[in-house]
Amino acid sequence: MLTLLYLYPMIRCILIDDEPNAVKILEGYINKIPSMLLCGRFYDAFEAVEYLKNEQVDIIITDINMPLISGFQLAAFLPESQKFIFITAHAEYALNSFRYHVIDYLLKPVEFGRFQKAIEKISPAVKEPSAAGAPDNIFVRSSGQLVRIAIADILYIKGEKEYIRLQLTGSKLLIYKRMKAMELVLPGYFKRVHISFIVNTNHIQKVANNMIIVAGAEIPISDSYRNAFFDFIGGQLI
Repeated sequence: MLTLLYLYPMIRCILIDDEPNAVKILEGYINKIPSMLLCGRFYDAFEAVEYLKNEQVDIIITDINMPLISGFQLAAFLPESQKFIFITAHAEYALNSFRYHVIDYLLKPVEFGRFQKAIEKISPAVKEPSAAGAPDNIFVRSSGQLVRIAIADILYIKGEKEYIRLQLTGSKLLIYKRMKAMELVLPGYFKRVHISFIVNTNHIQKVANNMIIVAGAEIPISDSYRNAFFDFIGGQLI
């Protein structure tokens, strides 16, 4: 059975704004972006500080002009490594915001397209590769839950317009993701062999007549990827 899921390079965030309507709008934006996981919403910075005593997030999305503690005061209080997106109605605050680890600075009213562009800057800033290399697992969202998939269990990946199909042992998943974005989270033993296919080379059964056989499926090798693929395979010939 084919199941529609979302690939999750999870970016944990919290949202702080003393205006309930602004919180509602931004929360709606966050929920539209599969890579974002909203861990909490707060109407003042004190509540957020209490939360952050026991939890860590990749990004704090916060208003600047708030009673008691401003967004800038919150940033000064937290560790320098904490990343922020500042949101305000006052353009004159923009220059001062870059004293902190700011990913972006957004002016109210924030449109979804502009918000989405800010979020696109987050991944390289907060998800730096570890010394161990690519992760062993990825997460997908299903019925409001996060489900872990072992990357090694993926046999091959097929692109289908704005979706990709993950072929696993005994099952397959259709995910809202582009092939290029998927390549970024995969370890080196996955190779792009066609505009529509990425293969897990650990599961290749044989290669013949410009076709790769994986779990009985025939996957074409296109001219654009042939040399790089055979260079990789050549390194394993005995």
